Amino acid sequence: MAQQLITLTSFFIALFALQTALFTYLLLKLKKSVKLIEKPSIIKERRYEFEEISESVLRILRELRSSGPLSAREISKRLGLSREHTARTLKKMVEEGFLIREGKPYRYKVTELGSEVLRSHDITG
Repeated sequence: MAQQLITLTSFFIALFALQTALFTYLLLKLKKSVKLIEKPSIIKERRYEFEEISESVLRILRELRSSGPLSAREISKRLGLSREHTARTLKKMVEEGFLIREGKPYRYKVTELGSEVLRSHDITG
């Protein structure tokens, strides 16, 4: 009986050690993934790109900053841009993280990164 208890205890100690090692490995892997996602220095890394921002992007950012969230159609009408050009530009801006879109129909809103683009351009442009 005592031998079985020792064997069982040893088994659970080994299992605990294995689980701890696996958990530690997964946490470290997750930490690396989160760092890739967060990229706190993304604004600094992209600052060089801000000078290359198109006039359409800047006009859209300024309009949304002053008006608040708008649909693609409203943006197109207010800025006198074609629907196709507006749609392509908005899609790219969402992909770049300058805008987020919410609801149906989509309404576009400036993100912190989009605001940083404007601030950076106002300083350099």
